[in-house]
Amino acid sequence: MKFQRSTLILMLVALGLAGYVYVFEAQRSSQQQKIQARETQIFSFSRDDVKSVTVTTPEETIIVERISETENPQQSPWKLIQPVQTLANQATVDFLLNQLVTDQSIPQDPSLGLRRLTISQKELAEYGLEKPQQTVEVKLKNEEVYKLILGTKDFTGRSIYAQTNTPQTEETLSILVVPEGISSAINRPLDEWKLPPEEPEPTSPETSPQPSEILPKTDNSQPESQNQPEAENTPEESENQP
Repeated sequence: MKFQRSTLILMLVALGLAGYVYVFEAQRSSQQQKIQARETQIFSFSRDDVKSVTVTTPEETIIVERISETENPQQSPWKLIQPVQTLANQATVDFLLNQLVTDQSIPQDPSLGLRRLTISQKELAEYGLEKPQQTVEVKLKNEEVYKLILGTKDFTGRSIYAQTNTPQTEETLSILVVPEGISSAINRPLDEWKLPPEEPEPTSPETSPQPSEILPKTDNSQPESQNQPEAENTPEESENQP
């Protein structure tokens, strides 16, 4: 009996240890996945937490803000503040935010996906990051700010050097090599940031009569020879007739 009781205790302890190991490994695996996901993302904020987006290019500065619930955001959850004030195109804003927070890795060609480099302060100009001309700044509802600046293209011409506003040391800097799609999401004409006007509903064309409904015209006119009565014979003509 004592042997059976001690065996049962050992089994319970073993099950407890196995459960602890399982939970620990699951948590560690989840943390590793999150770390790996962040390594392939430019930023890791939630799009639902974005309050405003500011895009600066050599041509202009565009500011987009999220519409509050009291402003009836049915047509679009975004509005343009600068350079004009109108509703913003949700597809354009969402495309830019997707480029910032989604996985930027390219398994088929890792050299074209998101990569990280470490450079010195003196090398910023070589990557076009000392005086950047394209920037995007995202402000969250909690006033936290994420900023991305774009430099020149890399040697392949299909990726761009970039830098975020993450804390840096005085000696070294961490920069990114991002796919060129982020540049196309920033460099858009103003009309593409505006909400497109609603297209009018098509009007139904007037129905033309079907061939079966078209009756042929009847020609009531008769030849003159048929309409004229036959001439009566004069008395002289009747006498001369045999």
